[in-house]
Amino acid sequence: MNMKKILMLFVAFLVLQPIIDILTTASLFMAGPSVTVGVFVRAAYMVAILLLMLWLARKSGLSRLFVAYLIGLAVILVVNVVLNMQVKDPYYLFQELKFFNKVIYFHITFLGLIIVYRELKAMKFDIAQKTTQYFFLSGIIIAAVFIVAQITGTSLANYSHTKVGFTGWFYAGNEIGAIMAILLPIVALYGTERTESLKRPWAWIPFVLLSLGMLALGTKVGYGGIVIVLLSVLCGSLIMLLMKNRTKRVKANLFVSAILTALLLVATPFTPVFGNMFAHISSLGINLGQPVDRPGEGEPLEGEELPEEEPTFTSEQVQNLVFSSREKYEVAMREDFFSSPISQQLFGMGFAGNYVEPEPGKTLKMIEMDFHDWFYSFGWIGFIYLMAPLVWFAGRYVIHFAKNLKTHFNYFYILYGVAFLLGIGIAYTAGHVLTAPAVSIYLAAILALLVVKENLVKEKQ
Repeated sequence: MNMKKILMLFVAFLVLQPIIDILTTASLFMAGPSVTVGVFVRAAYMVAILLLMLWLARKSGLSRLFVAYLIGLAVILVVNVVLNMQVKDPYYLFQELKFFNKVIYFHITFLGLIIVYRELKAMKFDIAQKTTQYFFLSGIIIAAVFIVAQITGTSLANYSHTKVGFTGWFYAGNEIGAIMAILLPIVALYGTERTESLKRPWAWIPFVLLSLGMLALGTKVGYGGIVIVLLSVLCGSLIMLLMKNRTKRVKANLFVSAILTALLLVATPFTPVFGNMFAHISSLGINLGQPVDRPGEGEPLEGEELPEEEPTFTSEQVQNLVFSSREKYEVAMREDFFSSPISQQLFGMGFAGNYVEPEPGKTLKMIEMDFHDWFYSFGWIGFIYLMAPLVWFAGRYVIHFAKNLKTHFNYFYILYGVAFLLGIGIAYTAGHVLTAPAVSIYLAAILALLVVKENLVKEKQ
């Protein structure tokens, strides 16, 4: 097997993600949560991409730089373990290392894919076209699984009580929701590129199918992702028309996205997320215009109506609606962090903070807001170190895009940008992106592709 085929396998791994997740679900039901298919296969991929970077470091200064960064990251993790073993009692080493593995997965795959894409680009390989194809196929597989699971009645429930939602044959609802939200703009890109006129809107069918799966989840992430992608195409098309880009394709995509947005708004009251939001609001004790019994007023006279109470939302209730109680865990973790020893403030409290031994049947819990989990788990030094490559490369790309706005304002860059921003936004609000290898690999591939495609990564001497 030649070098080009080996490198292509690292990119082709993207299309296997939904299949790995389905096999993971099967292994969880058959063998329990000890070691799943997903953990084994993704760990093997991470080791393979590390070995590739080490091998290419012989001739590539950029590979050597990335390897040096990862060695520094390993040192920070070792310091974290050593310091927390002195402070935390009990200290669950396996759970700590398991969490660390989930976090560093993004960094290893991101830096590794930059190297892979650079090598493939040097071989005149169309990295953008092939990556888009693999993303699209992943989205189609997920959509097909949701449809088959619903038709056969074998879909897993996303919630255990009160709320309604389904995850197809995927075990982790939060993770598959984030994956679908990240993939949806790429599936929309397929539709925009192949819709030549209003007579051929069929290329948007995959987008509709994946969107139906996202609605079935019953989550704010699923519904919000659809709205954001549709509005991105709609607003992007309008701006292109104002920029004199008045092709049949732009007009057709403007029309299709407008129709789909209207259909979504009409269908909203019948979606699981609509009922789930009311269930959530009710659980917060918010009265949405129901008649209120007032002491001393007695029964209303004939023809008289009881006054309705105006629904009021406190800032705490609004935060709870957005973050689903994550903000409460964040407050507790913050207090724990700033009352901890200076060593922990510098290098972090590790997994789940300064935990105590959990009660039988209960597990240790993170905030589930990725950037917050990074900060409290790795401290000031670790957090800055973890954020450095993400901020550096994303920042360079944003500046580059802004400088070349006239030439780069097209569906490809708009929708890839939306996919990345959705991933970052979900990481901040709902988590399970930068701390979940099944999701972070998509975000890593998107950013790696963009910076390499735009020649924003230079070889080091």
